Amino acid sequence: MKIENDRLARGLIAGLAGGVIMNIINLTSYYLNIAELRFLDWASLVIYGTKPYSVLEAIFAQMAQLVFVGLLGIILAYLIPVVTSKNYLLRGWLYGVLIWFSLYGLSYLFKIQATIPLRLDSVLTDLIAASAFGLVTVEILWRLDVDRVNKA
Repeated sequence: MKIENDRLARGLIAGLAGGVIMNIINLTSYYLNIAELRFLDWASLVIYGTKPYSVLEAIFAQMAQLVFVGLLGIILAYLIPVVTSKNYLLRGWLYGVLIWFSLYGLSYLFKIQATIPLRLDSVLTDLIAASAFGLVTVEILWRLDVDRVNKA
C-alpha cells in the first residue's frame, strides 16, 4: 500500500500507532492498580453496556477501541493541513487532551455506568495516555508527510 499521497492511510497508521502507545500506558497503569478502567472497558461499555465478560468480548472491545483511535488519527491528518505546522507537537498534545476531555464529558452527560465517578489516579493516567496518543499520532503524521520532506 502506497501511503505517500494518501492522507487517510497516513492518519489511520498514525492513529493506530498512537493508540497502541496509549493502550500500553493504560494497561500498565490498570495492572499496577493505578487506573480503574482499561480503554477496552470504555469501548465495551459503549458496545455492550457493560464491561466484557469473556476474553472474546475483551478482544473485540479492544479492536473496536483501536479502530476508534485510528479514526481519530484520520481526523487529525485532515486537520493538520488546515493549521500551520508550527508547534505541531503542541497541536498534537492539545488534540489528545481535547479528545480525552470530550470523551470524559460525554460519559458524564450520558451517565455511562462505571465511568463515573473515577478517582484522580485514573483520571491522571488517562490524561497521560491521551497526551501520549496526541503526541505520537502527530509525530507519525509529521514523519509521513511527504510534502514536508520533499520541500526540505
